[in-house]
Amino acid sequence: MFNWLSTKKSVEFGSDLATLLLELVPNDGTLNDSKRLSKSNYAKDKMQSRIRQFKREEILNFYKIAKLLNTFKWALKDAGYDEALTDDFTKWILISLHSKSS
Repeated sequence: MFNWLSTKKSVEFGSDLATLLLELVPNDGTLNDSKRLSKSNYAKDKMQSRIRQFKREEILNFYKIAKLLNTFKWALKDAGYDEALTDDFTKWILISLHSKSS
């Protein structure tokens, strides 16, 4: 029962994903749209393999997913990323976490 409420691993994973994104997609206003898209797609590829592994190791419920996404989103907001990019990646992670392919 208490494992159902334990979100430590989810929060750490959300933070790890945000750190990875901060490294791969810099918040640089000089990047043009195609370069930013290219970097975003590369980051999604890297994140996808980590998400698959995390899903195999951790039993996720709505509370753990909410904590993971909240941690991720606020890390990006605190780093100054724009709302559109933040929302795009957060939604993409949510879809990836709910997808059946492991």
